[in-house]
Amino acid sequence: MQFLLGFVLGAIVLSLVIWKIMPKLMCSTKESTLDFESTIQRAQDEAVALGWKVPHVYNMKQSFEKAGNENVQKMMVVSLGNAKHAYSIVKNDKDKNILGFMPYRLGVYEDKNGKVFITGAEMGIMSKMFGGNVEKVMGQSAKELLAAFSKFTK
Repeated sequence: MQFLLGFVLGAIVLSLVIWKIMPKLMCSTKESTLDFESTIQRAQDEAVALGWKVPHVYNMKQSFEKAGNENVQKMMVVSLGNAKHAYSIVKNDKDKNILGFMPYRLGVYEDKNGKVFITGAEMGIMSKMFGGNVEKVMGQSAKELLAAFSKFTK
């Protein structure tokens, strides 16, 4: 009986720890060394230099203000896509479930202190959950984008 109680309590504690840690592991946020507008432009330029496309940039500040919100800090979401990488994943029926994560989106925001941050899903860690070809392609994509963005982040 003690073993069962210990096992259940251990499982509960482990679940709570995972619940608390996972959000920090799933998102990567780094401070930019550039101002807001320059960060947006540099992120796009670096991605394009690697063969990525920028299908859309969402002005979240504008959207929030249009909805009646006030005192909204600068924030934008940049969609980044690489058809070569994406197709090498979704050409396999078993991997099409990853389609909902495409295109990759990168957030850029300015906090109340005027510091600029770049944030996005932690593709390297997420890729490991899928394994196989998804892990290989997504992991490589993560490495190339992180290397490019590290040129202007702390």
